[in-house]
Amino acid sequence: MRSYRFIFPVVMVFCLILAGACVPVEKSRSDTEQAKYHYLMGLTSLREGNPTEALKELLQAVEYDDTDPQIHAALYNAYMQKQAFDLAEKHIKRAIDLSEGDPRYYNNLGALYLTMERYDDAIAAFQVAADNLLFERPELAWTAIGVAYFQKQDYPAAQRAYEKAISLNPLYFMPVYRLGELYYTQDRPAEALQMFSKTVELEPRFPDGHYWQGLVYMKMKETAKAKQAFLDVIRLAPQSNAGKLAADYLKIIDQ
Repeated sequence: MRSYRFIFPVVMVFCLILAGACVPVEKSRSDTEQAKYHYLMGLTSLREGNPTEALKELLQAVEYDDTDPQIHAALYNAYMQKQAFDLAEKHIKRAIDLSEGDPRYYNNLGALYLTMERYDDAIAAFQVAADNLLFERPELAWTAIGVAYFQKQDYPAAQRAYEKAISLNPLYFMPVYRLGELYYTQDRPAEALQMFSKTVELEPRFPDGHYWQGLVYMKMKETAKAKQAFLDVIRLAPQSNAGKLAADYLKIIDQ
């Protein structure tokens, strides 16, 4: 008589193999998907004002994909917030190379050099961005060029840059404000007041515009108007540096 004593274990093993084959296995993410996931998580942390957590995510993202300029640009932003300027420079230059000279990244490089007080390097980087016809906001670069020249005390060049920015976008308040700052420095109060008044007209929520408007009114001995300008600063941003200075001036006015 034929023995079947080994048939049951063999059949059981075969069934287990089949059962195992039928268990769904989660498909692993590709490197590109992993990079995208960590990149988006990093961006979220940046928006939440947490550069340390952003850095953790973005460093993982760049390990999965070192060829995405957006990841390097995000790393630039994280390192800028951490004031790790050398690393920020490394990654924004990498973003420029990978993007074949995206003007937005040149604008970022200029901002880095401006922060580092490397004004000539900043001007050169901003100029590349400003001259690129594909840059959607050249007025940003021209305004920053003006700031760099202002810091170099080359006031005619700064004025030309601000005026260029205004001509490109008359509704952008920042070059108007900067031009007012320049006029105030040159002791041209009437022209400065015109610029600061235009600034708060274009952007009523900008506290520094109201603050400088108040300073000019103080200089012109128009105390009531200065007081109102300083009150506007405190209303908008009481804890800001401008707000604290405005409060000090109000104490002087009310003495």
